[in-house]
Amino acid sequence: MRLWIAEKPELGKLIAQVLGNPQYFDGYIVCNNDTVSWAIGHLLKLIPPELKTPEYKSWSKNTLPLQLRPLQYIVIPKTEKQFNVLSGLITRADMIIHAGDPDEEGQLLIEEILSYCGNKAPVKRVLINDLNKDAVRQAMRNLQDNRAFYGLYQKALARSAGDYLFGLNMTRAYTIAAREKGHNEILSVGRVQTPVLGLVVRRYEENRDYKKYDYWCVQAEFIDTDTIISPMLVPPEDAPVDDKGRIISEQYCDEAIRSCKGQQASVSLAESEIKSRRPPLPFSLLDLQVKMNRQYGFTAEKVLEITQKLREEYRAITYNRSDCRYLSEEQFSQSPATLAMLSSFFPELGKIFSHIDSGRKSRAFNDKKISAHTAIIPTPTPTGLDQMNEDEMRVYKAIVAQYLVQFMPDKTFDSAVVEFNINGFLFRQRAIRPVSPGWSILLADRDEETLPDCKLFDAITSLTKGQQLVCSSVNSRKETSTPPPLYTEASLLEDLRRVARYVEDPRIRQLLLDRDEGKEEERGGIGTPATRGHILNVLQVRGFIAVKNKKVVPTELGLSFIHALPEVMTRPDMTALWHEQQSMIETGEISIDDFLDELEQFIFQQVSDVDISGLAVAEYQCTCGGRYVRRRTDKGFFWGCSKYPDCRNTVPDRGGVPDFSRSEFERKVRCPVCGSGMKISPKAYNCSNERCGFRLWGTQFGKELTLAQATDLLMKGHTREIKGLKKKDGAKFDAVLNLNRDGSVVPTFKKKK
Repeated sequence: MRLWIAEKPELGKLIAQVLGNPQYFDGYIVCNNDTVSWAIGHLLKLIPPELKTPEYKSWSKNTLPLQLRPLQYIVIPKTEKQFNVLSGLITRADMIIHAGDPDEEGQLLIEEILSYCGNKAPVKRVLINDLNKDAVRQAMRNLQDNRAFYGLYQKALARSAGDYLFGLNMTRAYTIAAREKGHNEILSVGRVQTPVLGLVVRRYEENRDYKKYDYWCVQAEFIDTDTIISPMLVPPEDAPVDDKGRIISEQYCDEAIRSCKGQQASVSLAESEIKSRRPPLPFSLLDLQVKMNRQYGFTAEKVLEITQKLREEYRAITYNRSDCRYLSEEQFSQSPATLAMLSSFFPELGKIFSHIDSGRKSRAFNDKKISAHTAIIPTPTPTGLDQMNEDEMRVYKAIVAQYLVQFMPDKTFDSAVVEFNINGFLFRQRAIRPVSPGWSILLADRDEETLPDCKLFDAITSLTKGQQLVCSSVNSRKETSTPPPLYTEASLLEDLRRVARYVEDPRIRQLLLDRDEGKEEERGGIGTPATRGHILNVLQVRGFIAVKNKKVVPTELGLSFIHALPEVMTRPDMTALWHEQQSMIETGEISIDDFLDELEQFIFQQVSDVDISGLAVAEYQCTCGGRYVRRRTDKGFFWGCSKYPDCRNTVPDRGGVPDFSRSEFERKVRCPVCGSGMKISPKAYNCSNERCGFRLWGTQFGKELTLAQATDLLMKGHTREIKGLKKKDGAKFDAVLNLNRDGSVVPTFKKKK
């Protein structure tokens, strides 16, 4: 029997359909002499410490560092049934086809099952990127010896084992130390997670501690033309400038102004040319996450979950965890079918499709630039697209649009530049004039730096080199420097793929860059497109970071924790050094045991040196004399008294701290209809009596009510005057809001004097 093992059921079923004559059984499919089965993600995990050594159940200093080698795996209970099916098939197989995802993690996932089951049969490898029959059929014709991927498996195993040993030991070490100071929550430490927190902390502190300064722009003006031309001074080499090339001396600017005002200006350069801008490449997962966060506020983890569903349930997109933005020549040959499907499903895009040419090949189609995966694009044979919910369709449409522009003309425009020499000072002016919008009729051009100005373009192109004009005026404009902006989730995700820029040691920086060699979109990053969103979520759940006004900022705990940790754990250098060793494991220069031996020595030293004297452990006192402790339920976090069950006081959680204002609201405010208490939900203020059903919506006339305004409405029946309310047509107005007994709110206007 030849056994095909896919990473997920969806791929297993496709393989069976390509093999033909499928007969379905529980957990596997028989196709003549072939059998197809599958994992469901990881079926095994490295053993929890307490199952390896019962003494480790208690988190105690005396048990550190944890002795977890030799490595042991256990079956994940949730998918034990499928593991048993697969295990039985492996023992009967004459040959096995490894059909894990074509990357490090996919290689590891199937290999660890084969190793755990003691497989003796020969193993072949098939690399499948897309969940469509043609792609699967083509891949199945090109089976490779799995021994060629042994180094990749060992490299992935070393990373997995290293993260396991490092994370468990250091998390326990710092959590145990913090508990001695009264902090009862887990202080998790991870090779990637902690440097990400370090990035957030350092950016926050750079923003907070930034010292603003003034800089000046010098602008000339010419009246010899019908349209005013206002070129900017190009700072000379001797000008005092900041690191962005901006002049920081007002005196220097004043001297330049005196030298230029009223003087003859000679046109030293006058050029124009037709330029084109190619369509943006299709999405990698990270670029899609950035786009959806900017446009809709979706978290990275939400986008990953949606794309997983688009791929597996709807079969609507190709491999979704890709870090690549290029496509194969084969995918180009399949594009007519995909375009025809999209044209049929999106009739509202009829005008767009009139600009699409399936024979036009964008730069995205390049076999030399694809990695283990290709970019995320629509598949030609999806199922159930009309069943998608709104958010799923938003993500799908974004992927579709980024694919369609690959078959649209370039955006073209005329570009002109003119330079003036005024008494030895160089002034420059640019202008552009649209020629053809091309692909930008579908997607906004994020790279456009100069706004089109046809009049200015005509004025500039009317000038000729050597022409003389009089500089009628020269002025300086003072600007104030701005601090590095706080991260948004989108900008943080973008930085995570280029963290090498923050590494000071040139050798280590190069190691990070080498790790991403051949990847245009990854330039010395940490984490993977599939894990970065999860890491941000973990940091938020642990109370290390919070999102406030769409900005990612550290909490007080996150700030103090980073300062309590040794610097080696808070920077991406460790990932670079691990990569160097794991690459040597892949090539056979060192063994996994060599790597783990050295790591355990490092862990032993770090466990011995734990110092959390600077850790900020805030205490919140309960009225009973106990203190509030942050607890988690399925619905989120809240704060409960440490003397529970004797004291049952609770306080809502807000960004990792107890929100006593909400607690006070729920304590004193009563339902205006039945007199019961009120509860706060994310979108409304609700009566706690379900039979009453009274509800006050939190957003009224386009503006979110403050807690004080909601309190006034519910207790007094009206608010003070609120400014900036909006009508349905978007017009703004100021009014007092009044509450009706049915929960509706009406505005009244102050009489004008």
